[in-house]
Amino acid sequence: MAAGEVYTVLNGFIHSDTAMPSAHIIEDSAFTIHLSAQDRFVEIRMRGFWDATTMRRFDRTLRRELPWLPQRGCPIGQQVTLFDLLDFPVQNQETLAALGAMAADPSIGSRRIAVLVGSTLLKQQARRTAPGYGLFGDRESAMAWLTEAIAA
Repeated sequence: MAAGEVYTVLNGFIHSDTAMPSAHIIEDSAFTIHLSAQDRFVEIRMRGFWDATTMRRFDRTLRRELPWLPQRGCPIGQQVTLFDLLDFPVQNQETLAALGAMAADPSIGSRRIAVLVGSTLLKQQARRTAPGYGLFGDRESAMAWLTEAIAA
């Protein structure tokens, strides 16, 4: 969380709470969603092995919180997104199918999406689940690739 930002806890989630916040952060035990309309950037950190309940909670939370971007001048689809899967192990088929359906949904899509992975097996799983996403082993390369899309 950024220094100087004020946060409140609502429904178990941590929300930034300033008059016109530069960032909006949602914290959950299984994921963190960081939205920045000014930077046209979304970062999603996913953790642990997910069951159907966790997957539904993530889907609901993302769909509920993404409208924060256009409310601050960043239309959905104009942002770039980084998925950090370094603490996200290989998942079951049910979770993969749900993530694949989300990846194919243009109503929550991004201009460009990078996925940060730590293992070869997870990289293969991510490639099958979300074809067309950039897959990276280090944050610097992923951010450089995303920054190209913002500058274009």
